Amino acid sequence: MMTARREAFDAMADIPAGSVVEASLAAATITVHDYGLDGIAVPDKLVETVTDLLDRATGPGAAVVEGLSDFLDVDLARSFHEALFRQVWENCASRLGAERFGRHDRIKVNTTSDGAIPVELYGSEWSFKDLHSDRDALLFSHLYGPVAGFDGGALLLADVRGFMRRHGLRFADLFDWSVEPTPGSKPVLRAEHVPQVLAEAGIDLGAPGPDQIIFVNNFPDAGILHGVAPVVVTDPQRYVREFHRCSVKRTTRSDP
Repeated sequence: MMTARREAFDAMADIPAGSVVEASLAAATITVHDYGLDGIAVPDKLVETVTDLLDRATGPGAAVVEGLSDFLDVDLARSFHEALFRQVWENCASRLGAERFGRHDRIKVNTTSDGAIPVELYGSEWSFKDLHSDRDALLFSHLYGPVAGFDGGALLLADVRGFMRRHGLRFADLFDWSVEPTPGSKPVLRAEHVPQVLAEAGIDLGAPGPDQIIFVNNFPDAGILHGVAPVVVTDPQRYVREFHRCSVKRTTRSDP
């Protein structure tokens, strides 16, 4: 997958002008109020809209689904989140060409507490990272909550596909490989490029909470980077920052 990511980023410099959709990440936000939410049943139209937003042929490569807290508590929202993710992936797998990366899905669903992440697996107790692409996931989504007792933690997204095309840049011009405690690395945008990339092609979504599900198209050729700004714990006694994550990768083997 590291090779696929590097080759995909390298190819972005050669995309002909006008040949791809360059939808703004500002258009990625929708609300469940527009889809007649009824319990944790997932509206078909919502699945289609999220899929269209994630598909780089029709949308910006990300989707932010708001309004959940008006209908669901945190536990029900997590159930809804997983159901929505699975249905969106069914649509995306064929539309986005997942077969290029294997025939078998590995969907992972877990809840993570920032400040208590296993260092031996992820290199840090915290999820706050510079702008990057995940190593193996093709699609992921996060639902944050409960959250309390801190400032910061804004979620940042950036579309480097258009940025690299406009400036004629390749992987080595923008990225380094991360240093990980486990085999493999992920592309990380070098710090000196962050201000310009965010100014031209990025968005600050603020600190997400239980009202939002954030989806990111992490296919190698999508060109969407994500990162999280540092958190400052303001109340250690109340501090909590959990997020429910769904992700999927493709493999050539059907066994776990």
